[in-house]
Amino acid sequence: MKIGIPKEIAESEKRVAGTPDTIQKLIKLGFEVQIEAGAGAMASYLDEAYIEAGATTGSADEIWSGSDLILKLNEPTSHEVSLMREGAHLISFLYP
Repeated sequence: MKIGIPKEIAESEKRVAGTPDTIQKLIKLGFEVQIEAGAGAMASYLDEAYIEAGATTGSADEIWSGSDLILKLNEPTSHEVSLMREGAHLISFLYP
């Protein structure tokens, strides 16, 4: 199963849905993890740390369209949802 972590696009959001440590644990459990390039920068996690943990980096379109499961903090925009492939799942905060 491929897990994708996109960059948070909400204004002033500095968090990211996965750290290099949590990604390393997911990979040890057998998941493939891809994170959007620069997604952790505002949280002081560089792409190199994610790559060392075993993740690959990609563009937003690659993350949204190529993942079985998306991990995200903030609710997705309608554009982000439109990029998801059929049958994919999303784990995020939702604010109805």
